[in-house]
Amino acid sequence: MLFATPVMAQDDGARLYMLAPKDTTIASVRVHSLHSNVGTDTGTVSDDPNLNTTLVVFQFVQEFEVGRQQHMAFLVVPGSRIHSEVGLVPGGPPDSVTGLGDVQLGYVVGLYGTPSLPAADYAVHPPGLAVNLLGKLFLPTGKYSDTRTTNIGANRFAVRLGVPIVYAIGKGMGDPSLTTIELMPTVTFYGSNDRPYGAERMTQAPLLIVEGHLTRGLAKGFWASLDMLWRRGGETEVDGVKSDNSQQALSLGVTGVVALPQRWSLRLSGGAVVSRNEHGPNGWMARAILGTAF
Repeated sequence: MLFATPVMAQDDGARLYMLAPKDTTIASVRVHSLHSNVGTDTGTVSDDPNLNTTLVVFQFVQEFEVGRQQHMAFLVVPGSRIHSEVGLVPGGPPDSVTGLGDVQLGYVVGLYGTPSLPAADYAVHPPGLAVNLLGKLFLPTGKYSDTRTTNIGANRFAVRLGVPIVYAIGKGMGDPSLTTIELMPTVTFYGSNDRPYGAERMTQAPLLIVEGHLTRGLAKGFWASLDMLWRRGGETEVDGVKSDNSQQALSLGVTGVVALPQRWSLRLSGGAVVSRNEHGPNGWMARAILGTAF
């Protein structure tokens, strides 16, 4: 089994919310390179259309059983460097900011088709439909200053709720040719930022994101995925005045994952925005994830 790990920027990733063997622990380090008008706070679109962001993320995931169903808890700790050619303040020189990002705490509850199984039983478990509930809490731990228009942290709390749905096809969950069809709608609710640049208070409407994947095992120890991410909403309001900047965008990408010795795996992904409104994200993203499961 090659385990996936969620990604702070862009999509969570394919095969993340599939079954995993009972009591599995997953740890990963990820490196992302983004050229976009979105930095590390994926809910906010920058006025700079060409931010260059390098993001390094550590993640820890623990699977456990509750009432015979699979549950997972996870911690995400990001750090990043954002470079802006138009400056971190309007009219400023090209500049960069580096620091800790907003830490995430997450929890996944298995609702249907998600038994917590020992490794031997997991491998032969019949694939089918699995439905989960997802909750993520974004903490305002990231580096932030109200003297900059571009920041690593968002200076606000946020909560993301979702329903990850996976339909798996194969002889067993351990089948090297396993195919999955995945869909995950989420809604993110944002707290207020009481120290925005040049204002007293900024709020943001909820952001709807729909993520989809079609994956296929191509050989023992290797699988690939076609990826999709669609978003809509997230209009901001500054000091009580609506900004009329609701986002809409569609991104497409590909992923390849290969097994390495000693239960390690390497994931390579890339994607780009293919359709957007004038307020939506733009650009492209590439990432590498080195993970282990034990």
